[in-house]
Formats: sequence, C-alpha cells, structure tokens
Amino acid sequence: MRLAKKRKKEIISEIEFYPIMPKQGVIAFVSFIYQNMHICDCALVTRPQGGYRLSYPIKQLPNGKTVQCVYPIDKSLGASIEEIVILNYERFLLNNVHADKRK
Repeated sequence: MRLAKKRKKEIISEIEFYPIMPKQGVIAFVSFIYQNMHICDCALVTRPQGGYRLSYPIKQLPNGKTVQCVYPIDKSLGASIEEIVILNYERFLLNNVHADKRK
C-alpha cells in the first residue's frame, strides 16, 4: 500500500509536445522525464469516444515482430502519467493555439 502512495506522488517533468498534422488519430508526439529517464516518441492519440490516450513507442524488428521499447508496468502509474500529459497538452493548446483566437 505504501508503494502505491509513493507512486502517486511521483511526477514527470520537462514535458515537450511536437504537434503534427493529424494522421490515424495521432495528433502529437510527446517526450518527458520520468525518474531521470528521458522517455521520447510517445504518441498522443485521440480516442473515438472523445479525449486522448498516450501510446508508447514500439520497435519493429527485421523479422517483422514488434517490441515495446518502454511502457509503464503498473496500470495506475500509466494512468497517472497519461493524466499529467493530457492536462499539460490542454494547457499547451490554450497557451499556443487558442491564444491566437483570443486576440
């Protein structure tokens, strides 16, 4: 139980967004720092029912298999990271995209 509480307090930092022209639901790529590790090339994807989800990078091997490069092994940790990234993305939109419409 104590470990779960500790994980809830962990945060990610230095979140950077790289918006792209939407393609197959992908609207941006994200990189961030988590526990002194730079996690990059995560995709921010729109959900069909509305909202966003975070997709972690995969590598395609020469034999055609795909391997997940990095991913949260704990569902609640993954949800926390996703929540923080999405909140920061919405702030990013307000400060950069929607700011032009307010002027």
